[in-house]
Amino acid sequence: MNIGLMLLYENWNEDFSKAFQNQHEIIMLSEQLGFNEVWITEHHFNKFSLSSSIMTLMAYIIATTKKIRVGTASILTPIYNPIIVAEAIATLNILSNNRFNFGVAKGGPFKKQNRMFDFENSRETMLENLDQIFSYLKDESSVYPKPIGNIPTFIASKNEQSIKFAAQRDIGLMAAHLWSTEIIKDIIEQYKKANYLNLPPQIMCSRGFYMASSNDEAINEALPALTRFREQMEKQGISSPIFYDEDYWIENGIIGDKETCLKKVKELKDLGITNLALKPISNEVEKNKNSLELFAKEILVNL
Repeated sequence: MNIGLMLLYENWNEDFSKAFQNQHEIIMLSEQLGFNEVWITEHHFNKFSLSSSIMTLMAYIIATTKKIRVGTASILTPIYNPIIVAEAIATLNILSNNRFNFGVAKGGPFKKQNRMFDFENSRETMLENLDQIFSYLKDESSVYPKPIGNIPTFIASKNEQSIKFAAQRDIGLMAAHLWSTEIIKDIIEQYKKANYLNLPPQIMCSRGFYMASSNDEAINEALPALTRFREQMEKQGISSPIFYDEDYWIENGIIGDKETCLKKVKELKDLGITNLALKPISNEVEKNKNSLELFAKEILVNL
């Protein structure tokens, strides 16, 4: 299992420069600590999550790191020309010396984003664009540059049509941080049935994360951040019953002491997760750094 981070470029203090600085400090620390990869979201029209220019962020992270893999979670392919995406990901693949992961999505339930970009047929557009992107990366295409080696590709979806598409093309899947283990089990089974070799998929799973010396300490630090996340989602016009179920958030996160976090990581590995992306959830960057350092010292080195 590859273990990395999921970052949203949160603007906790309403200071754009500081938000970018804080997130990049976490990336540099994670490479130093030995994490395998970092995944970045793409969000638009959102002053809290500042990862709208995802290609720019990818290029900057690649230029300032040496070993850690860098992934998109996810590029919203319906809003881009497939040629532009093909050129960009091939370039990122080369600049990173083949340490770029290509994650895509149709776009989440963000009302303003969906209205501005016309996501009515976004699933079909996403899948059509993906096939075009792959065709542009082939040697016989006149689109350049060409990647050096295979670009690992993942689709963020639990939709049957998308899962079948992924299984027939040997593409991985991505699971959101609030998807339960039951949902993940289901998408794995759907994938295996649609894959002619009955092979399990590569699955990147995001999980809210905070580790401390005790479960109570970790939960007490996590809850204010979860509340703030819920408030930000509601500002985007998204409300769900699970946003108000703190037990569900804790159960489907990796939040607690060493024993609790290690148990949950092993459960996800046994479930079939191949890429685990930890989403630091404290409102304070220094506490997130301390939490990651503790995880690296107590768990990462022993996996």
